[in-house]
Amino acid sequence: MLKISNLKIESPSCLWGRVVRGPVGDAETTDQYDKLLTRMNLFYHDVTQDLRKLKPATLEEGQVYVVYWSVRKSWCRAVVESIFMDSLYCHVRCLLVDHGERLLSQVILLSRHSTTLSHIFLISCSHNIYCLICLSQVVASDPRRSGILVHSVLPVEPCTSLDDGPITEALRWVLRRKQYTTLSPADCYSWPAVARGCNAVIVAQNADQPLSYIAPLLSHILLNSIFTCLTSTSGPIAVLLCPGWEKAQAVYDLLEEIKATKVLHPAILLLGVGKDEAKDVRIPKNCLLLVTTPFSFVRLLSCHCFLFLRLYHLVLDEADQLFSLAPDQMATILQHFQKVTTSEEKASCPQQLVAVAKRWNSHMEGLLANHMPCPCIVMTVPEEAALYGNVQQIILMTLESSKVSVLLGALDFNPVVGQKTLIVANSAQEVEDVFKAVSNKSAFCLKTHEGLTHEFDFVIQQWRKDIGPSTHVILVTNNECLKCLGIRDATCVVHYGFPTSPKVFGERLFCMAENFRNLSERDQAGSPHPSRSVLLISERNAGHVVGILRYLGRTNAPLPPELLSFAQGVHAARENQKTNKPFCSYLKSFGVCRDSSVCPDRHRYISQLDQSGLPASGVIEVVPIYIKTASVFYGRIVQKEDGGFQSMASEMTSYYANKKPGVHEVLEGGLYAVQEDEVFHRVKILSVPDRGGRLFFSVFARFIDVGKEEEVKSHQILQLPEQFHSLPGQAVEIIVCRVKPVDAETDWHPKVTRALSQKIRGLQHRARAVFSLGNTVFVDPMVRVTKVPGMKTVINEYNVQSEILNTGMGVSNPEHLDLLKALCQESKEAGHVNGFHPQARWYQTSDSAIVTVKLINPESQRCDFYPDRVVYSGRANGRTYRADLQLHGNIAADRCSWEMKSNEPVLKLVKQQPGNWERLLRSKVLESTAEINFNPQVACLKNKVF
Repeated sequence: MLKISNLKIESPSCLWGRVVRGPVGDAETTDQYDKLLTRMNLFYHDVTQDLRKLKPATLEEGQVYVVYWSVRKSWCRAVVESIFMDSLYCHVRCLLVDHGERLLSQVILLSRHSTTLSHIFLISCSHNIYCLICLSQVVASDPRRSGILVHSVLPVEPCTSLDDGPITEALRWVLRRKQYTTLSPADCYSWPAVARGCNAVIVAQNADQPLSYIAPLLSHILLNSIFTCLTSTSGPIAVLLCPGWEKAQAVYDLLEEIKATKVLHPAILLLGVGKDEAKDVRIPKNCLLLVTTPFSFVRLLSCHCFLFLRLYHLVLDEADQLFSLAPDQMATILQHFQKVTTSEEKASCPQQLVAVAKRWNSHMEGLLANHMPCPCIVMTVPEEAALYGNVQQIILMTLESSKVSVLLGALDFNPVVGQKTLIVANSAQEVEDVFKAVSNKSAFCLKTHEGLTHEFDFVIQQWRKDIGPSTHVILVTNNECLKCLGIRDATCVVHYGFPTSPKVFGERLFCMAENFRNLSERDQAGSPHPSRSVLLISERNAGHVVGILRYLGRTNAPLPPELLSFAQGVHAARENQKTNKPFCSYLKSFGVCRDSSVCPDRHRYISQLDQSGLPASGVIEVVPIYIKTASVFYGRIVQKEDGGFQSMASEMTSYYANKKPGVHEVLEGGLYAVQEDEVFHRVKILSVPDRGGRLFFSVFARFIDVGKEEEVKSHQILQLPEQFHSLPGQAVEIIVCRVKPVDAETDWHPKVTRALSQKIRGLQHRARAVFSLGNTVFVDPMVRVTKVPGMKTVINEYNVQSEILNTGMGVSNPEHLDLLKALCQESKEAGHVNGFHPQARWYQTSDSAIVTVKLINPESQRCDFYPDRVVYSGRANGRTYRADLQLHGNIAADRCSWEMKSNEPVLKLVKQQPGNWERLLRSKVLESTAEINFNPQVACLKNKVF
């Protein structure tokens, strides 16, 4: 049966009601209505709403509108029953469909030239609902209202679409052809600045897409710079720097595709570390636009600096990565650019530096201050804008039961300088509780939540009033209301309710946007009271701690040690859950992962998965068949008494010589055969797509005797008789140790892989096995051995590692195997029990830092020193302790040491450069401790996965 709530009784035979419970006993109807009412009131009370877009053309009888009902202090859905007009007013009779009430309202008629402030607006919504809004004013557009920060000395008039974008018609056509038809907010504000030759810093989500900046840049070069080039010199007028070869190649391919750039003759240059490679390079004389990487460009400058005397445009693609991966090289490049562009003879020439990134980087502060006069700064990622704005982060640990008292202790109720503090809760009830506590201490405290939307105008009016010294205005609200208030002038945001993601965190922080530092202005004396963010963390917030900590780690905030220890425990627990994931390929190939915090693969040794039956020592003979990368191959280990594979291959060739039976149904996990040229391969089907009625389709398969994985067309798949199933797959992964890509690259350049493939594929090599994991054998060295005809003597024809290094695109990686073995050993010793941070004390001299680990007589100790970090591990009191210390400065790893003093391990870190360190660690972290200390019940959360 339906349960109905009575709204109004018109007569004994007529009443108005609302369904509060459906026929099956659920309350979904009531919930849906409550959510609709909340969304509707938030929408129409939103002070950031652009009401000009809601203006109606006409009012029609029978249509559904929204009107404000003062009795309920709420916006209500209403059907227009009749319209009466006279010379001054339009009278509208409405039925409130959710309340059963009828209203008669009048609307002032406006002439085309009327200056009256009242307006009527119309917006189309779902279910053919229309909205009628009568408000007092329309607010002018401001980028900060949309979460966009624009700091510029020169005025910025944004473009609104691709049609009015400041680019050439040829480039506009290219963008349309590539379906880049909708401009992002960053494009709208940055294109005008870039197109007129201004220095610009752009931080946006789509910043990794070259199309987001190339169109206005090329337009400016083609329409201006190309005509002002000095004829007395030669060389590129623009250099585009990318963080690696892969991105550089993608940008160059895009430029080649854009025929409008043909006159610029773009070129790509990727230099290795080979002897005389930079000296012998030749850049085409007509090249005006060069795409390269910081490392390659610095090598080029060292030999051919005179080719870049008319460098007018420098573009930093993924600038945050450029500064992180190559800080020294970037300093050299910027110094050269400044020297060239500031010379007297270049005073009238164009000078432009454009930096594009997805994240703010502290190096960009120096970039703006020292190399970019009169810049335009556009940031469309609120959390990154807060980093740029130098928001001071304060983290307070508390029990949930003590949050209010901790909050009150963090607030300054008698400030010297006027303050506006925003306290953000997570629910309406929290708003009420916090408001009650704070209003007892503060004379000027406001509140808003979903139930008080009718007070939005009053609250904002009070908030926006000018405040004087010693005045502290406090507003308590929640996430839903925050978006509707449009606050941008807060001086402090208190996160009483924990933000569930960095994005939500950023949206809150952006409420202080008007108080962010402005680096477009040269005078940066700065405010003595920077904007502050106070984050309260309790035991209820465990599930979201790791994500927020990644963000806070990029600030200068002191991070509570118990929080760091807890986050590391969560990370370790997540690693323990990756039992169905493969061992990280980067760990195997180079000894380190690109970023273990986001890498989906496994970074811990698990004996059940990684125990290997392959040789871990001794000399072996291998035949590489599939060259995956320059240092990773798949092939077979040749054994003297094992002719099983050759025999099977011969039998397969004979079997398929006269018949090639196809398959009626391809099953995932099944074994089949595929022919490539004259060779028949066994394959295992990894995935079968939904055919959708198609006769021909492709499946993803692994060639179990070769090692490669690729798509195979269904009609190529052959039946594999049972006699060919018994022999295990012969492909073994072979990794050559002690080499890695040059220039901090994460992947090998294809030309290195091609060169190795042409040289070693299918040939037998002799190698020394040094380690094995699962189906992977690690070798060092691996050489091609040739027998001298007519003699028993053999010679080493070439060494694979040396061949890689000789390409100039690889360098030595002596720590590779040590790092890998240490990680596996730590996992074995820990027994999958999370490691704890030991407490530590430190002091320094001019040439060294002395760290005392506060553990008494630890066992199974290990200490590894690296140029920028030190890793200590040991066991004490039944616990495994581990500290991975990312150091503030670099150390001379080969001169560092550790010893036991007074039953405690003492580490001596010898500084590479004598001097004083501001702190021990790269991040401003307080001393480490063993476990999270909210209370005894909370400490057990360390082993849970969130």
